[in-house]
Amino acid sequence: MQPQRQLAILAIGTLLLTNSVAGQDADAMSRWGQTTGDALVHFLPNASPWGMSVDPSPLFSAFANETYDYKGANSMVRKYPSYVVHQTWWFDDAGLARQVADLEKEKTALKQETEKAGEEFLRVHGAEMKAFEKAHLAEMETLSKQVADLTQQGKSEQAQAALKKLEGLSPVYPPYQALTASLDKRQQELTDRERALTNRRRQVNFRIYTNRTSLTTAPKYAPKPAGTLAGHPFYRQDEGNMKAGGWDTSLVDLAVYVGPPGWENPRVRIGRKELAVKCIVVWAWIESHLDTLKADEAAVRKVLESMDYNGLAKLIQP
Repeated sequence: MQPQRQLAILAIGTLLLTNSVAGQDADAMSRWGQTTGDALVHFLPNASPWGMSVDPSPLFSAFANETYDYKGANSMVRKYPSYVVHQTWWFDDAGLARQVADLEKEKTALKQETEKAGEEFLRVHGAEMKAFEKAHLAEMETLSKQVADLTQQGKSEQAQAALKKLEGLSPVYPPYQALTASLDKRQQELTDRERALTNRRRQVNFRIYTNRTSLTTAPKYAPKPAGTLAGHPFYRQDEGNMKAGGWDTSLVDLAVYVGPPGWENPRVRIGRKELAVKCIVVWAWIESHLDTLKADEAAVRKVLESMDYNGLAKLIQP
């Protein structure tokens, strides 16, 4: 997920249970969050039947940060805390997968070559390199002492000259430095290619929130009503295209609301939160490309249709 996009929509993190939530039972809040998160995780979808592979990164689970009107003891916050769990899935791409696999082979081969080259260099030039490093380290120690002594004596010009000479020294054996520089350049090329391939990967991030609606989570990016899905209000937002690593990335958000129609999370004075689930919204943040967006969005809708909304509804308290 693009970092700037996530930050623009909302900041996800651990809710700070400090003075700003005076009067709350921090332990109770923590237990509620843990229990709620454990329950929500079970409803995250399995997208593999629709041509996706799960991101190996662990599930994310935390309180969702909220902005509030800070006025000391009269600060206003949302009455019911929002908790979120989410997981990222990659859209399968056979051609891209082959390129990634080939790149992994190149990385492995370069690693082996680097190790072998280092061992051979040390076998042939190890004694020379050791003598060079020893001599240069001794010279650097001498110059360091000179800099300290001259500085203490107030001879700033001489101290600066000695310091400049010290900065120009390196204990690295030049032939070895040339060898590693060549290998490092090849490693950087592989890293750049890997980054470019990563930017081409299409993904979808499935999120489940408590006590937020698709229209109030982030008004600027709020998806628009688009009918129903699986018997629940459905929303869609086309965020357009952006450049990412030289590729055009198409962004679309889909959301399904579970809860009382028109529900809003009221604002209350700080310290008057209530630990209860009043509604749930499921979001899918899609990052695709112009030529694959239509198929990817159709696949994500299938995943959303497969989710257990009746089970999620049972978590909601009247």
